[in-house]
Amino acid sequence: MTDLYTVSFDGIEDRTLTGRVHLRNPDAAQFSPRKAFPLQLLMDAWSMMLNGFSFEEAPFTREEGVRRASEAKGAGEMRRLEEMHHGKRVWVDAGGYLLEGDSKKLKEPKVKAADVYKNELDPYGGQGMDNGRHYLMLKSKPQEFARQADGIILAYELGPQANLPKGQRLERMDEDAVYELLDRPFEERPYAPVTVKVSSPRYLEPLAGGMRWSTAYSGWLPGQ
Repeated sequence: MTDLYTVSFDGIEDRTLTGRVHLRNPDAAQFSPRKAFPLQLLMDAWSMMLNGFSFEEAPFTREEGVRRASEAKGAGEMRRLEEMHHGKRVWVDAGGYLLEGDSKKLKEPKVKAADVYKNELDPYGGQGMDNGRHYLMLKSKPQEFARQADGIILAYELGPQANLPKGQRLERMDEDAVYELLDRPFEERPYAPVTVKVSSPRYLEPLAGGMRWSTAYSGWLPGQ
């Protein structure tokens, strides 16, 4: 996926996060007002920490990020949200038979994943291998993700767009003018301040002010 924005978390206090979303790609010259967008950004940050990816800036090391996220109360819930958004992997053997969880042991009684998940398999044939193990992809659940966003994100405020010519808005500018703005140093590029309030502190537990990374999420949900 192509990175569209650069996200900065500036501060976290209890259930409230403040930050900025800088435009990175002129094809995304608007900021989504939908609650799915901040939930995607939280999910993205958690996923990067859990999987040991490096941030452009962070007040912790990659190893510390893995530990912080994996020990946090909301880790399992965030993993489920990611499966909901992208589709869940179902582990199978070379013949398509279900395995026990993450192991290489066949599920008993022996059964094919296509029979168990026949109405849930990715219609575009999502399948592959990871570390020598086969998997099939289940469909994403965008409507369920949107419902989760409505419950988790209590409030989401987009502030006025900044670093723009007076009276202008990104979505009304032509592409050449936006490209010119993106040639500026990072701190002078267009952005929108964001404030997000969540329903429980566990959704922000491992996160911290000073995190910055680029993301391909935009508030758009698969299939919508």
